[in-house]
Formats: sequence, structure tokens, C-alpha cells
Amino acid sequence: MDQSDDDPDPRDVDLSEFLLPGYGVSALLIHGLTGTPYEMRYLGERLSAAGVRAHGVRLAGHAGAPEELGGASHANWYESVIDGFERLRGFGDPIVVVGLSMGALLAARLAGEQPDATAALVMLSPAFFLPRWRRLVLGLLRPLDRDDRLYFRASGDSDIHDAAARRIHPGSRLIALRAALNLLDLSDYVRPKLREIEQPALVIHARRDHTCPFDKNTRFVMKRLRSPRRHLVALDESFHVITVDSEKDRVAQEVVDFISEFRVTQLAPAACG
Repeated sequence: MDQSDDDPDPRDVDLSEFLLPGYGVSALLIHGLTGTPYEMRYLGERLSAAGVRAHGVRLAGHAGAPEELGGASHANWYESVIDGFERLRGFGDPIVVVGLSMGALLAARLAGEQPDATAALVMLSPAFFLPRWRRLVLGLLRPLDRDDRLYFRASGDSDIHDAAARRIHPGSRLIALRAALNLLDLSDYVRPKLREIEQPALVIHARRDHTCPFDKNTRFVMKRLRSPRRHLVALDESFHVITVDSEKDRVAQEVVDFISEFRVTQLAPAACG
């Protein structure tokens, strides 16, 4: 399908971090592997319109050249999350951490390690498990991890159902092997930490997700979380990048409704930061 005149130019897509105003509650938004803050911007705008302060971070090594991603470890990604978290702590409001895909793993790690400072957790398309064949292939390639010059080309377009959204979605099609293996290592590290998470949790995942299978991931997450209050929303049309896909409005509304419950003030101040 040709790009229509109404479609945004991919060159105009904003890949930068953002901090949008709100009051009484903050949301830390974390994108996925090979992604950019753009994946979280629409959600951030909807949150801010509802009065939620929204900070979309850029993870180390992302939104740049493929070799930058290969040079960053999952510990470096987490450092980026901590930097954004500390920025929001300065406002003194409750913080809800929201992650997409690999960002959901980083969000879960933060919630588990900062239980008193994170009010709640939102995991969107969590990447605890990839398709079995992909994990097996990466396992076979692990001995080559020492060579940071090894890359593979992602097959096809981004895992997005909506054609217009898929055409403009930014992301690296050339992925460092080391980055993919870092995702597996992060998953292995965070899985046992789910048992430490007691904050309220919202999980949103698409049944047609080709990147992180719905059944495997949602069963695992909902079973392991210790949160007395945990809720799963299943999407029927979208694929993996649900923050920009066909049901992005539903995703945004579910997240807005969930996070708004943690606001400590009911009235917006005359000027919000």
C-alpha cells in the first residue's frame, strides 16, 4: 500500500525523551528493545491530557546507530530507567512505572527493587518469553557474544497491525547479537523478582502478538506476581507494539484510568510542573 498524503513523514517522527506536565501523580514510560521514546509518546500525551505527569526515557544505546545498541548492557538500560525515576521523584508525587516489551521487564525490576517508591506497575506486551524457536537460535549463538561486531537483520516490518502506524514506526532493522542476548539475560534476571512485587499491577497484551506470545507471557506474569490487585487486559486486533497500534486508544484509556487512581490531589494547581 502506498503512503497517503495524510500519513506523517517518518523523518518527522520525534525520537527524543519527553517530560509532559501533570499533577499529583507521575508516570515513568519505558520503551522496548530497538525502540525509542516515540513508542510511548502518544500514551504520554494522553496521560498528560488527563493530568498525569509523563516522562518518556530513552534507554542507553537506543535511537542511534546499531553499534551503540550493541555497546550497551541491560545494566546500562536500567541506569537510564533510574535516571528518569530520580527525575520524577523530585516532584514528590506517587510514581507509576510503565514499560513496553523489554521496557516492561525493566519496569518490573524497578517495582521490585523500589517497592516503597513505586506506587504501581503497568506492563505492556511484557517480553519475558520470546517464541521458542527464536530463543533456541539465540542460545546457539551465545558463544559468539564476545564479538560485538555481529549483527542480524530483523525479518519483516515492526510487529504492528495498523499499516499506517507500521510505515512510520522508527526502529533499527539491524540488531546487534549482544543486544538480543542482553534481553534474554534481563528476562532471566527479572523473572524471580516478580514474586517480590506487591504493588497494584496492570498487564495489557495482544492475543496476536508475534514477538512475545500472549499465552506464555500472560500466564507466567499473572501467576508469579504477588500483587493482591492485578488485572489483565487482552487485546484482539493489535500485534506487539500496542502503544501505537490499532487499539492504542483503548490501551491509553486503560492506563489513564489505572494511574489516575494514585493521584494524591484532586484539583489541578494553577500552574503544574
